[in-house]
Amino acid sequence: MSANNPPEIEGVIKSIIKNQNPWHDPANRDWYLKDGALRELMDADNEGLYESPKIYYFLKERFFRPLYSNNRVYGVLIIRGPRRIGKTSTLKYMIKDYIQRGYTPDSFIYLSLDSDELLREFDRKRYLRELVDEIIKRFKKENKPLIIILDEVTFYKGWARAIKNLIDSGSIGPGIALIATGSYSLDLSSAKRELAGRFGPLGERLRGEQFFYPRRFIEMAESILGSKFQGSIRGMFGSGSGRRIGLMEYFSGFQTDTNGMFYNYKGFLDKILQAYYDDLHNLFENIYLYTGGYPRSIYEAIKSQRTGEINIPFARYSDDIFNLLVTDSIKFGLSEDIIKQILSTVNSPSMRLSSSYDTLTQNLRKDDMGKYISYLEASGLFSFLPNISSPTQIDLDSACVTPRKDRLKLIVNDPAAFISIYLCSRGATTFNQVKKLLSDERVREHLFEAVIVSHLRYMPLIRIAPENRGYIITEDEEELVDGFAWYLDRSNRLVLLAVEAKYTQRGIDIGDIKRKARLLKENFHVKRLIVTTNHKTLEIEEDYAVIPAEIFLLLM
Repeated sequence: MSANNPPEIEGVIKSIIKNQNPWHDPANRDWYLKDGALRELMDADNEGLYESPKIYYFLKERFFRPLYSNNRVYGVLIIRGPRRIGKTSTLKYMIKDYIQRGYTPDSFIYLSLDSDELLREFDRKRYLRELVDEIIKRFKKENKPLIIILDEVTFYKGWARAIKNLIDSGSIGPGIALIATGSYSLDLSSAKRELAGRFGPLGERLRGEQFFYPRRFIEMAESILGSKFQGSIRGMFGSGSGRRIGLMEYFSGFQTDTNGMFYNYKGFLDKILQAYYDDLHNLFENIYLYTGGYPRSIYEAIKSQRTGEINIPFARYSDDIFNLLVTDSIKFGLSEDIIKQILSTVNSPSMRLSSSYDTLTQNLRKDDMGKYISYLEASGLFSFLPNISSPTQIDLDSACVTPRKDRLKLIVNDPAAFISIYLCSRGATTFNQVKKLLSDERVREHLFEAVIVSHLRYMPLIRIAPENRGYIITEDEEELVDGFAWYLDRSNRLVLLAVEAKYTQRGIDIGDIKRKARLLKENFHVKRLIVTTNHKTLEIEEDYAVIPAEIFLLLM
């Protein structure tokens, strides 16, 4: 122990290693079977229901592998994502994987900053800095890397400054990687400013942060439909993301029919439809709309469906989403009762708001309103889409789109999150109430729309930023498209994606689609309107393209 550190740090480190790092005990070879975060994951893996999320492979290739091949590099990385979507279990699974491949167990240190033993001390200045500094001195071995994971850093005020001071003092340097995870992005901008220029070679190449989203529809499909589906889809799409982007730009009219013929997009799509549409449609309607991207819910749904009808423990909605969203608010100085009140006003996963958020926060002062809205948005479960209402907001010459916030639209980014918020705020306690809710065609229609619009943020390679997403509504209040996104391609051309979601028991009104497509082309520079449906319909015309939602989601 260092002379300048308080003596209780010695006891805290011993407790952390014993309680949070069981792989340090040589006799505890099967530690992962007793770990709550990993046990369910391992069960799912044994039943062929687990596929590591894309970020798992990304981190291995872009962060861990370079560290192990060059002990002179270092890096700091922030990973953000909602609660209970698998951040902790994925990182622990990676630790298990590396240890089983022969890497030194004590080169991995995990600290949950949400644990009681650490929360008690976090009011003290410099405590986190002193604790991590002592861990580095104790566990960093010459010519061997050290990986430190600080889980749920958002609950420690000043965490970014503690890391900055450790870098500036030289404690974090060659051979050391530090990953900080958080469920809320309330302090993201200040943290990035604090750490600017200090993320190290490993962190800088990943721009210092990665977002860990709920599982996308394609990730769920790959987990459930198995290796044959994975191989076929990856074979069709190729090893990179170019074909996915090409298809999306083809649908939106930003690739010509000549491009379409050259790359045989139509034949490619027909092949997917014939081989996989029925399975994908069943997954979307009977699993994904219930579970969203929450892994534990997905496993429960599939296991129950294999033996009968779908059944998910209601705790997946109450404990994993609603209760955490409510109780976490206390740690940011907010009121549980007000959070519950706001959540009870979310009547739809896709709903129009006023610019002042009065729909959600009717009884709050303006200053307080901002705090609560920021908290909800920081959770990653909600998006507040700005509006495009005038042709002057899209300037092709400067390749610029300027959205407005006078008619915001709320999107709940995950189906399970909406189910949780809607039912738990109204006192529901059983899965039968979930099934009853989803038997309402109006609810399914809005869930369908929310899934389509929220998946626009997953565009491969591009990862469309929040400020580059919105929706189009005319001055006389007609909503022309449910979701709108824009980005610059490699030629600095402004690409516009206008997406309309149509969930119907009958066919869609083509006349209305043609009318909207014409207005969008004449007034908003949209080359082709993309219409996603819940039917096996593929129709690509000059001004619009009608495609099954499942095909659209495979491109994200």
